[in-house]
Amino acid sequence: MGGCCASKVALMFLVLSVGVLPTTLATDYEVGDSAGWALGVDFEAWVSSKTFHVQDTLHFNFTSPHTVALVDQSAYLTCNASDPIINDVSGSFTFTLNPTGVYSFISAGDGDCDAGLRMELAVD
Repeated sequence: MGGCCASKVALMFLVLSVGVLPTTLATDYEVGDSAGWALGVDFEAWVSSKTFHVQDTLHFNFTSPHTVALVDQSAYLTCNASDPIINDVSGSFTFTLNPTGVYSFISAGDGDCDAGLRMELAVD
C-alpha cells in the first residue's frame, strides 16, 4: 500500500511542477545580427522586428572605439554618455532584460551616437 501512495504523491508533484513552469522561454538576441553593434546598422528596424520580454538577453559584439552604454531616456535623446548606468568597453557585452520598461543604449565613442549607433527598446 505504501508504494501506491508514494506513486500518487510523485504524480501529484509532477503535475504541480509542470503547472508552474514559465509559459515562454527567454530569447538570446545578437544585437545587429551578423553586423553586430556597429555604425551603419538600422537598429530601429532591427528592434521593430522583435518582441522583447523579461529575461531575454542581448549580446553586443563591437570593436573599439565603440562602447555599449545603458543610459536614461534623456541621455539617449541627447546622445549624452557622460553619466551612463553601464558603459562596457570589452567588445563583447551581454545584458539581461529585467524588469519591464524601456531600455536605451548608445555608444559612448566619439560621435557614434549622433551617427546612429544607438537603440531603444521596450520590454513587455
